[in-house]
Amino acid sequence: MNPLRHHLQKRLSYLAFVLVTALLSACGGQGDVIAAPDPDGFSPWVIEKRPSQFSSLWSCAPHTDWGLPSVNVDLLCREGYAVGHDPETKGPRWVIERLTLGNFSGPAQRKDNFRADPDLLKGRRAELADYSGSGLDRGHMAAAANMVFSQRAMDESFYLSNMVPQNPGLNRGQWARLEEEVRNWVGKRETLFVITGPVFRTNRVIGESSVRVPDALFKVIFDPNRRQGIAFLIPNETIDRFDATIYRVNIEDIETQTGLRLLSSR
Repeated sequence: MNPLRHHLQKRLSYLAFVLVTALLSACGGQGDVIAAPDPDGFSPWVIEKRPSQFSSLWSCAPHTDWGLPSVNVDLLCREGYAVGHDPETKGPRWVIERLTLGNFSGPAQRKDNFRADPDLLKGRRAELADYSGSGLDRGHMAAAANMVFSQRAMDESFYLSNMVPQNPGLNRGQWARLEEEVRNWVGKRETLFVITGPVFRTNRVIGESSVRVPDALFKVIFDPNRRQGIAFLIPNETIDRFDATIYRVNIEDIETQTGLRLLSSR
């Protein structure tokens, strides 16, 4: 064999060996398997054990099967969701839904019958008049399109306790697209728990009831079968395009900003 050719072959073999060794080292050794990235952007989640977030007196099963994000609220159990209502802000601190494919088929018709929550006393709740002339939408936290399975669930989703003052450009645009994306994920994953709510940084209010206007909105989606999740924090303003890489955050970031404990195990 030509000496020069033999030298080049040995050199190339050595470089290949160095490259493979470096890759294996970076991945933790030959025994580790590199998991393929999740196509939906979900990540593995380890749910912290927090028994204090569970109580037989404070439960809206199946929506609260992973605990209550907070207990110092007016707990409202609805057919299609559960609400932790805050009488100070006159709106939800959080809304939880357990979504399956069954949510999206059924006889319910959307009637847009927005109204104050009859289970809350006046003075502790938002009123329709509070939104009048505000320039803001009555933005659903649990989407009406998730309640097609039952007319009762559909009608309950129009209680103002399930809504916050929302920028109309966001509500009718990229927020609606995110809600649709969640429904698509349910089609792939069968069951998801979705927690949605406001983030307050300022003290802006509307109406005589002083309904707080959130500065941002969060949505946390948890897949209980795969123990995976994804979380978003979106400013309450018009955004031209929903970019998951910009608005995706860690669940800890949302818990820090809201003081909530969003997902717990017993």
